[in-house]
Amino acid sequence: MRLLVASVLVLVLFPAPFLVEFLVYASALPTIRVEDHINHQPSAQRAVAFEYSSQYPGIAYSLFMHHASGIAVLALGVLILLDRFSQPRRDAIRFLTGCTWVLFGLFVFVMADPEGWPTGPAGFVDSFSMPTTDEWIQHKLLSLIPMLLGVYSLSTRRLPSTTRWTYLTVGVALLGGFALLLHQHGDHSALDVVNFQHRIFALTGFFVAGAMLMERCGSFTWKSKRFFVPAGIMILGLQLSLYVE
Repeated sequence: MRLLVASVLVLVLFPAPFLVEFLVYASALPTIRVEDHINHQPSAQRAVAFEYSSQYPGIAYSLFMHHASGIAVLALGVLILLDRFSQPRRDAIRFLTGCTWVLFGLFVFVMADPEGWPTGPAGFVDSFSMPTTDEWIQHKLLSLIPMLLGVYSLSTRRLPSTTRWTYLTVGVALLGGFALLLHQHGDHSALDVVNFQHRIFALTGFFVAGAMLMERCGSFTWKSKRFFVPAGIMILGLQLSLYVE
């Protein structure tokens, strides 16, 4: 019963920060649209800048995306931790985990680049010729990783867990680590605080991938090894939530 209540709380609390962001965005829309002919920054960027009281809309929107992603990853870490304690209700929690992974991926896919497709003024073809095209492509590819992890979480409810599935999942996690390692902000070409933080994200991603492999490896008999994956994911969530520029 306690696990069920905890799962419901996670489901209820997870969308709350996004709802707050949406309400702030909606409240700022009238002011934003009046000034659209003066300030050509995308409206979504300026709405978030209003919330963060920043004079740099691009930085404010980047902070919003990283912090919102951190909340999502923290929620995923909590769900995976609950899964480790919930043998009788594992299917339900894995379903919630899979749905959260997929929704997180869709959130990044749709919201990561407000100047490009699908939410920005640039269409799909025009997005390949924007000044920020490299970041736009990187974000779209990165968003596929949580979606794949979500499909895996949903499929393991019905399919037996095999070594092949384990290696595929570890491969996806490693791909995410390498993607974060190579991820480059267009306005941060040097190894500054922004790129350094992404290197830390990448190292945490590699830790999660290693923990996934360790959890299925019989050579490691530590009872605590099953908590390494949720711990790593929650650490990554904290890192994203504390991201600065």
